[in-house]
Amino acid sequence: MADIVIGSCASIIATVVVHPVDVVKIRIQMQGELKRRGQYKVYYRSVPHAITQVIKYDGIRAIYRGIFPAAGYQLISQGLRLGLFQSIEDLGLTRNENMESSIPLSALSGAACGAISAFIASPLFMVKSLMMIRSASKIAVGYQRNYTGTMHALRDIYGTHRLRVGLWRGTVSNVLRIAVGSSLQLSTYVGMKDLLFLSVDYNERYLLFNTLLAAFVSSLITSPIIASLDLIRARIYVQPIQHNGRGAYYKGIWDCARQIIHNEGFSGLWKGSTGTFLYVLLTSTITLVSWDEVKHVRHERLNSRDYVIDFGYQ
Repeated sequence: MADIVIGSCASIIATVVVHPVDVVKIRIQMQGELKRRGQYKVYYRSVPHAITQVIKYDGIRAIYRGIFPAAGYQLISQGLRLGLFQSIEDLGLTRNENMESSIPLSALSGAACGAISAFIASPLFMVKSLMMIRSASKIAVGYQRNYTGTMHALRDIYGTHRLRVGLWRGTVSNVLRIAVGSSLQLSTYVGMKDLLFLSVDYNERYLLFNTLLAAFVSSLITSPIIASLDLIRARIYVQPIQHNGRGAYYKGIWDCARQIIHNEGFSGLWKGSTGTFLYVLLTSTITLVSWDEVKHVRHERLNSRDYVIDFGYQ
């Protein structure tokens, strides 16, 4: 349980800092949906331009629109993902027969932890996505819903379509995105951190630097690979819904990818990739560094308490 709490604390720090990037990222991804370049108006040219557009037309508070479901999603998803992964590490299941960190085992564990957490927290991700794209008509992209808050959205979705095609609609796209991202992120992070600790003499002063560099390199490797999965997930969650609860545009992940390539070109799969790169870079670095630092503080306190107890019985 403590590992899950530590993972949740780390994710909340990242969410508060990076949420404005998340807001504009999904708007750029939804821009020009299923249209060729030149056939739609470009409201958002880049991440900085998108932020200024959101503030201009929707107000300063709009860059934090959807922050509550986003925080809830991260608390559950990242808390479970990192907490479960830490428990697996503590059991030695990510180490080989020589008790060395194994990148394949870390990748497999990261994927499993990511898939479980993504499935459980999927409804909050959907609500977050629907709230973040809500905007003034002058810069509106995607299918607009008028949800006033998290509970309003959850009640409406459940009341209309119940669970499987309601609250857990589009879950497969989220599970795939998080499983792949988690596998890449945690395996490269663990491998890079071990490599740095082996190449640099162990010294307390280098701990934070090594952790920061490992998280940064992990993000650089992860973000280009998952950019298209991130886009597909956004399209599936935000699309309009038919009366039977099925998506009006996309039947699933492969159908979504096929339609994007057919209508927007192959490059359409990487629409908004700069925002995805920036988001993954910042969230991964902040989350992983915070995760390690909180664990380090907890470890120091436990050691200090054990020392006091041992001293008292001498």
